[in-house]
Amino acid sequence: MTRAIQLLEKEFGGYLFDRKRSNIELTDLGKLVRPYLEEFWRTASTAKQIAKEYSAKAPKELNLAIMCTIAPKQLLQMLSRFRTNHPEVRMQLTDGEAQLLEEKLVYLQIEAAIYCRPDHRKSDPRLTTSPFSRSR
Repeated sequence: MTRAIQLLEKEFGGYLFDRKRSNIELTDLGKLVRPYLEEFWRTASTAKQIAKEYSAKAPKELNLAIMCTIAPKQLLQMLSRFRTNHPEVRMQLTDGEAQLLEEKLVYLQIEAAIYCRPDHRKSDPRLTTSPFSRSR
């Protein structure tokens, strides 16, 4: 907080607070700019609240890509659970080969993908991976 006040004082070209041993009081400059700072605070708080309400109401979409060779039974169970737990999320499904899906992930064309690397190559190092299922 002290650093933020110092930066503000530097920008305004003078002290905003008179720091005394027993208390802190506004300087003349502080009294002069206080109404403007309070208005700014109210406006910023209102904008933040409006943005928060908008985000809560905005439809959410998940672009998920799936490799066609993924076990359909497990996949359907997972998608069903997801829809039950997150009914507000609209899901867009696409398919493709592993390399294409990785490219779409890297270039942010999709948010998630379920696929396997049939050539046993490691995934692109820019991606975070986790197993969908384990073979027995």
